[in-house]
Amino acid sequence: MSRRTRADSNNGLLRSALNSQRVPSSNGRSSRRDTPRSGTRSLQASQQASRDVSDDDFDDSASVMSEDTWLGEDDEPVGDVGDWEELLGGALEALGEKRAAAREKTLASIVRLMAHVYMGEGLEGRRVTLLEALRRGARSTKSARERELALRGVALWFVNFGTDAEAEAEFGSVSEQLRALATDPGSDVRAPAVAALGMANFVAGADFRDAAELAQFVQARVLAPALERRAMDEVRQALETLGLLLTVVADADAALAERVFDAALALHMRALKADSVDVRVRAAQNFALVHQALNAHAPFAFAQQDELVGVLEMLRHESSKRHGKRSVAAQRAAMRDALRTIEAGDAPELRLALHGRVVRFGDWIRILRLHAFRAALGGGLPAHFLANALLQDVFDVEFDDSHDEFQLNKARMVVSPSSELAKLRSKDMRKRRAAHHATLQPDDE
Repeated sequence: MSRRTRADSNNGLLRSALNSQRVPSSNGRSSRRDTPRSGTRSLQASQQASRDVSDDDFDDSASVMSEDTWLGEDDEPVGDVGDWEELLGGALEALGEKRAAAREKTLASIVRLMAHVYMGEGLEGRRVTLLEALRRGARSTKSARERELALRGVALWFVNFGTDAEAEAEFGSVSEQLRALATDPGSDVRAPAVAALGMANFVAGADFRDAAELAQFVQARVLAPALERRAMDEVRQALETLGLLLTVVADADAALAERVFDAALALHMRALKADSVDVRVRAAQNFALVHQALNAHAPFAFAQQDELVGVLEMLRHESSKRHGKRSVAAQRAAMRDALRTIEAGDAPELRLALHGRVVRFGDWIRILRLHAFRAALGGGLPAHFLANALLQDVFDVEFDDSHDEFQLNKARMVVSPSSELAKLRSKDMRKRRAAHHATLQPDDE
């Protein structure tokens, strides 16, 4: 039985991150089932001093698990994207440029647009055309940057359109291409390929068995070789993708989740001892996820739990001599959260304030899914929460779009006058004006 759902809703608010030169990375899967609380006790934020975390302060490479609240405060819109379908159509035409630098700029614009505008109800007849253009970019031999941007675009394509019929038809060939890129020894985009692969499977995969198979593939063909090469970016991404896939398996079949994780336990222990703080944090979060999910069914302990707790305690108290203070603080918070789950059954709680509503993430399944979508969408996360039925389904939330204030905010975005999106929009407007002017000219006698 397919887990796909039909997406509906409209465009939402966009955030000021659109103006930055950072392009969000990729990583997500829908489920109609309510995410289980797993019998855990959420941390009571009211007992602690809350602090607002802006979009710039939110660092996916650190542990956001220990923050009592993360407020997604939408910036006041200063521009209107206008007809985004026309804008995207112009960008697709521009991808035919011979110069790699021009294609990179165009792809960056497409990625930002897809991250900050929910497109699920539009682009009829051209969705597969967009996906094919992104897949061509991922095969480019001229530019690593072009390949990376295209792969991020593939992940965002599934966020926008992955619950539709086109995704079901395209998923198999896309998955095959991404697996090849993720395991090619000569590839320089293995990490973004794994991220896109995880997102595509989460959204469009058939069921939890499909996720389990991919998790085994990632740990054997990506994580293990990356640890041997000490390729920390690939290790971090492999761990993040494994965590996302395990949320699907653990949500459906705890025994299967235990078997899948047992095969990767030694690799996670190695990752905890790596030099990279990001890698340690991802490994600790996966341990916490699996322990919480399995402990909900029966008392559970890892085979190497005493050693695991000792390593987590050591990392929790590590000094800041080898790493920066911010990184060490993030590591300490992540290890503390993992220890609370493994030793006491507690999970951290995150709160995301959107359009006057607070969405709570009080278990590791919801938290790691939030991480994955935040990694894929960047500053566009609030827009998709408000408009994209995929996220509303995954996190079991709804927003009332009947209010005038909500309607006024649709299809609004922050656009810097110097950004590539602004240039594309200006070009589109010039073409429209020229076409309109041509219709006003008298015919030559």
